[in-house]
Amino acid sequence: DFRPRLTSVGCGRYRARRTAAGECPSRPSTRRPYKLPIPLAMATVSAAPSYLPLALIDKCVGSRLWVIMKGDKEIVGTLRGFDDYVNIVLDDVREYTYTAKGKKVTHCESILLNGANITMMVPGGDPDEDLTTGKGS
Repeated sequence: DFRPRLTSVGCGRYRARRTAAGECPSRPSTRRPYKLPIPLAMATVSAAPSYLPLALIDKCVGSRLWVIMKGDKEIVGTLRGFDDYVNIVLDDVREYTYTAKGKKVTHCESILLNGANITMMVPGGDPDEDLTTGKGS
């Protein structure tokens, strides 16, 4: 037999075939770069849906909204529309003003609120709602 005897040298996935003299017959003695295995299936993680703020407000159009303003005002009404600055239009509005003398309630047909003065919005909320029983006063 005139062919040199080949042996496997190395460990792992890539083994170099070498002759008995130590040379590699098919390529120079440089090592092959390691190749990452291709994943067959990716694992998915299921989580609750997350919404951008304007998308969340858009889901509330047509429903009751409790708006807490800067200062001592809270407003409850039906959300009709809003813009990118979160200026909002509410219909069937009740405005609550808190003073040292107590709470004052004012009713309006509709109102436009400047988004720069809005502190927090609560979908479906109402300041008159009792938190322990879930019923209004």
